[in-house]
Amino acid sequence: MNELDEVLKEFLIESHENLDQLDRDLVALEKAPRDRERLASIFRTIHTIKGTCGFFDLTRLGKLTHAGENLLCRLRDGQLVLTPDIASALLALVDVVRTILRNLETTGQEGDGDYTELTARLTRLQACGDQPSPPLAGPTITEASDALTPTVAESAIRVDVGLLDRLMNLVGELVLARNQMLQFTATHRDSAFLSTSQRLNLITTELQEGVMKTRMQPIGNLWGKLPRVVRDLGIACGKRVRIELDGQDTELDRSILEAIKDPLTHLVRNAVMPSRRWAWLN
Repeated sequence: MNELDEVLKEFLIESHENLDQLDRDLVALEKAPRDRERLASIFRTIHTIKGTCGFFDLTRLGKLTHAGENLLCRLRDGQLVLTPDIASALLALVDVVRTILRNLETTGQEGDGDYTELTARLTRLQACGDQPSPPLAGPTITEASDALTPTVAESAIRVDVGLLDRLMNLVGELVLARNQMLQFTATHRDSAFLSTSQRLNLITTELQEGVMKTRMQPIGNLWGKLPRVVRDLGIACGKRVRIELDGQDTELDRSILEAIKDPLTHLVRNAVMPSRRWAWLN
């Protein structure tokens, strides 16, 4: 893989992570439309994606995110206050950006989707704020992010899941070898050998626990998508729905999270739309 491919891969990974956060931020912003800190996070995400489009010559994505950025500028400057229509348009933008990124990942191209209608919708919504709203409280949002607190992603490293699984298998082999060693030491009285085997036992146990912890993820990573699901279903059904999540810091093995992701999503959907219950079992 050449250097350009590596840069594109990093862009895709970061963008997908940021879009997941963007879903949560937009849903939360509807409840507190004057939350300047959350607006700053949303604006930075779209601005970063738009800025990178020129580097990779992503014309469709660039035009779309440019329209979204202009709308967010008016929200940032207090010329608009977030409404359900604006929130829905921005969430639609997130969905389309995610689709384009998926196309880039699988085919290397943006795809042939026609997004002129959404671009026009984002542009049209910019004109709805002819009467300036009262200025928002808090620090001024700027396009520079140097003075902002680093995100969690910036202070962490990513590990390929396949590499982590192979490491887990190797630790399993080490544990088996350790157990065989302990059985062997039971028939020997050499103090130096016993001391070494005990040290190996301790290190192996700690290594096993450490590797297992790297596979643990907070269930909040899974729950993060549910507020958007509930919000969209509530609008579609004409219902006022509230979702409350507790215990999001509880950690589970990533394989368990993957296994319960779809059933949990369907349970939430069926709770909002009872007529669809058990549809996920078919």
